[in-house]
Amino acid sequence: KYKALSEFFASMESRTNAPDTFRAFNLIVYLLLIIHWIACVYYCISWFEGFGMNNWVYPATEEGDDDHKFLRKYTVCFYWSFLTLTTIGGSSDPETNLEYLFTGLTFFNGVFVFAAVVGNVGDVISNMNAARTEFQAKVDDIKRYMLHHRVPDSLQRRVKKWFDYSWGRTHGVDESSLLETLPDKLRARIQIQIHLKTLKKVTIFEKCETGLLCELVLKLRPQIFSPRDYVCRRNEIGKEMYIINHGKLECIVTTESGEAYRGGDSD
Repeated sequence: KYKALSEFFASMESRTNAPDTFRAFNLIVYLLLIIHWIACVYYCISWFEGFGMNNWVYPATEEGDDDHKFLRKYTVCFYWSFLTLTTIGGSSDPETNLEYLFTGLTFFNGVFVFAAVVGNVGDVISNMNAARTEFQAKVDDIKRYMLHHRVPDSLQRRVKKWFDYSWGRTHGVDESSLLETLPDKLRARIQIQIHLKTLKKVTIFEKCETGLLCELVLKLRPQIFSPRDYVCRRNEIGKEMYIINHGKLECIVTTESGEAYRGGDSD
């Protein structure tokens, strides 16, 4: 059963959309399972030595007593197992050699259980903040680079604003590198599912066949511009086609007399 449970958790971890939460749940299940096993062994030792023989074993009960019911027996044994395994204490001291041996082994296992719990919880917390930590490390490197080369403060503020805006849009996820681990067919299916609707909104592509649009979708590359950034300037040679997926684009046209006209487009 333990092997089947491990295989089940391994398969579910790869399928769930919340792996960190599932790992925490997995840890709790294993911890409860160990406490259950120790509780069962404690009850067996109490039966072997005799119920009520001393203060360490399970107390003697009679038919009809509350302590004689299965739920009460299991609750008491589970409680003893939890206190002993977590080294909280509070239970009676052992008296026989078997009791000392079993209690010592339980304490010994508790050390490893405590280490496993702390390690797994630390891993879960680290994984939850991994994206932000990696993104912040890149930001810090750029800041040190700009300070070393004495980049003007105005340009440094623009770079910092771009990082803030980029984190708000993508949370540090690089879409192009992220999908590289997938096969070409799956990567194409995902990109078509995400970007095909956006491509169909473009006027020049309205009457194009779906096959052509699917091929164009595979050529799309995400690009983020922070507020007030210039996408292109006048007299620049255009080498790309930009399709607005989110946000607004302002077009500024300056006449020969110096007057500026502004127009906007949005998704």
